[in-house]
Amino acid sequence: MQKFFNTSGPCEPDDHYMVNCSERLNELYSLIENKRYFIFHAPRQTGKTTNMIAFARELNEQHKYLALYVNVEAGQACRNDIEAVNEIIVSECEDAAITFLPKQYQPSDECFKFRTLNTGFGAFLTKWCRELPKPLVLFLDEVDALIGDSLISVLRQLRSGYVRRPKAFPHAMCLIGVRDIRDYRIYSDSTKKYIIGGSAFNIKEKSIRLNNFTLSQVKDLYKQHTDLTGQVFTNQAIGTCL
Repeated sequence: MQKFFNTSGPCEPDDHYMVNCSERLNELYSLIENKRYFIFHAPRQTGKTTNMIAFARELNEQHKYLALYVNVEAGQACRNDIEAVNEIIVSECEDAAITFLPKQYQPSDECFKFRTLNTGFGAFLTKWCRELPKPLVLFLDEVDALIGDSLISVLRQLRSGYVRRPKAFPHAMCLIGVRDIRDYRIYSDSTKKYIIGGSAFNIKEKSIRLNNFTLSQVKDLYKQHTDLTGQVFTNQAIGTCL
């Protein structure tokens, strides 16, 4: 199959023209090294998921960490059902680990014996990280798709487990979404009041916004197409893409 420009869903290097993801993510390395939890946000269709999947793959190839990308958007349908959202997120983590990690690094059955379902996600991460021979770096996408008490529960479980890193909780973590967590205004049905996302997740080191493509990156994308097909683009055509 010939490569093409993709604007629907994550890009794959074998199928699509892509910019160099490393150039857009250089600042993440120091955050990972320093065991930081951080936010990565940008509008939709700007390359967040593509970049994070590529970055996780790159980290795994370096063999220092175990990196896993997990999309938790499915939990949105359960709204304020905290137990159901915990179960869905743990299930998504399990499926991602089975798909992307070697069998020896996948969570054992013991990881799924939760103390309480209200803290099932945090308990799962603690048990799994204790099993792993390498530090876990976790990329959670679409976190801001969760709502209400379910979102508050997830953020507070991550905050609670933070002190157990890296041996019993992820070494580093990135929450990916459309908004910065400081802009989350979450209504809690249980307390009948709004809670600001930054206060529920005050362990975050930094909020990083994915920048738009530069002119150099746009030119590189078109050059990839020209090299493959021979089709030439004028500077005027390239300029209209910015």
